[in-house]
Amino acid sequence: MHDLISSSKWSLHQFFSKSPYVRPYLPPTSLYQPALLEDYLGKYGTVYIKPTRTHMGKGIMRVWKTADGFSLVKERGEPVQAGSLSELKQQLARQCTEKNYVIQKGLDLAELDGRPYDIRVMMMRNGLGKWQYAGMLAKVAGSDSIITNVARGGGYAVTVPYALTKSKAVEPEQVKAIVAKLIQVSHRVCAHFNKYRHSAQIGVDFAIDKQGQLSIIEVNYDFPSHALFAKLKDKTYFHNIKRLHYQYKNRVRRKKKKA
Repeated sequence: MHDLISSSKWSLHQFFSKSPYVRPYLPPTSLYQPALLEDYLGKYGTVYIKPTRTHMGKGIMRVWKTADGFSLVKERGEPVQAGSLSELKQQLARQCTEKNYVIQKGLDLAELDGRPYDIRVMMMRNGLGKWQYAGMLAKVAGSDSIITNVARGGGYAVTVPYALTKSKAVEPEQVKAIVAKLIQVSHRVCAHFNKYRHSAQIGVDFAIDKQGQLSIIEVNYDFPSHALFAKLKDKTYFHNIKRLHYQYKNRVRRKKKKA
């Protein structure tokens, strides 16, 4: 078991890379150093640079090649321009206020009305202590935001079938299969996570790109938001999450009493 201190985005990436079932869904990622910029931008055109220890999209930067240099956005707002790679490195040195960052291939996220979205799949332990799928939704970015975190980025939540269909990320007849795949991969994530440490609830964030390919962006295992699901018109998932949460809490309470 790993200790909590090592639970950064980088250590989690390395941990999940060991699973043959999860590895294919991980975007190329490295521990950030300025020397990697040229290689990553040359290969992928767009990269994300993320602090290894922050949550809710805090401090995330998007960097991409332009016709006359590079552009950079931190969380949201107008892009900052850099005419050369050395200028870009200087800009990033000013923006990088945390100790460690990862650099990741930028994914060309599917969009709803011109705004990128990702997908949160909520997995909960039930009253028997087993992992169970509890619900999923699509998080749509705010109007000038590069992050899909609803609280920080000013976005909103919609159902996954609606997002997949309206964004034309996949053909309508493929929606059910994608939803099934999201649940299947999330179960694989939870099964592998059991070797890392114990958690009662996991929110898996998936990207779906404009070609309909799935990738895992992040695995949230401390306190993935329940309230996010209350933002959907239909409260079925929200009630499901709360029900499973209390079932598991009661199980833990009973076990403590027996001990």
